[in-house]
Amino acid sequence: MAGPKGPGRERSDQDTDDIRRRLSDLEGKLGEVRARHNPKAEEERSERGRAMGNAMKLAAELVAGVIVGGCIGWALDQWFGTSPIMMVVFLILGSAAGILNVIRSAQAMQAKGQPLPGKDLPPDSSEEDE
Repeated sequence: MAGPKGPGRERSDQDTDDIRRRLSDLEGKLGEVRARHNPKAEEERSERGRAMGNAMKLAAELVAGVIVGGCIGWALDQWFGTSPIMMVVFLILGSAAGILNVIRSAQAMQAKGQPLPGKDLPPDSSEEDE
């Protein structure tokens, strides 16, 4: 069974040529975009993401120290009946512990060579030496 032979069949060659022309135009534009694509931009995004993760880790460590200290102080106040004294003392101790954890983590990140949050990332000097 052959399909109808109407005016729609005559345009198929023209449509195919039109599609091929648009495809070649699209490939040209895609080639231009790929040529402009900077592989270092991907690396910078990765470094920025790593620095953001480190910042979240440091913030969580500080907040966790304060929360744990406050909870321990509150529980001891409830147990001993000393209303705000233990909570204040353990909030201060929790804050100090959180700050010490942040300092230790930042020093460990620095020793590993990971970027610290808020610091400008220096360009990689090993590529320039080669």
